[in-house]
Amino acid sequence: MFRSPLLILLALSAVFMGGCAQYENKRGVDVSWQDAVTRELVNGQSTRKEVLELLGPPSQVIALGDETVLYYLFERSTGNGLVLVVYNRMEVNTRYDRAIFFFDEQDVMTDFSTRIYADEDS
Repeated sequence: MFRSPLLILLALSAVFMGGCAQYENKRGVDVSWQDAVTRELVNGQSTRKEVLELLGPPSQVIALGDETVLYYLFERSTGNGLVLVVYNRMEVNTRYDRAIFFFDEQDVMTDFSTRIYADEDS
């Protein structure tokens, strides 16, 4: 019935050396730019100081000629995989929650946009 103990050992090793993997990674600025917060901001009236007080330090400050941009970013990656002796497969889904605020030379907000992915969008 069994041909060789070595063959049995190899078959069992292949079975036990395989496995599943899960992956989760979160980095960036805490997401605090929900509608409840950004509803308080008004184009042409809100200042850079007010945005910084509401949201804290941005991920990046960008100078565009006469304009300044505050850019907030939060990265969320999830995934899973199959790890076998001969074949490996990983699937990673990355989403970026982001907010961007534009200010003129007087530090008055001229425009902004935000995007937060809901958990079901992942």
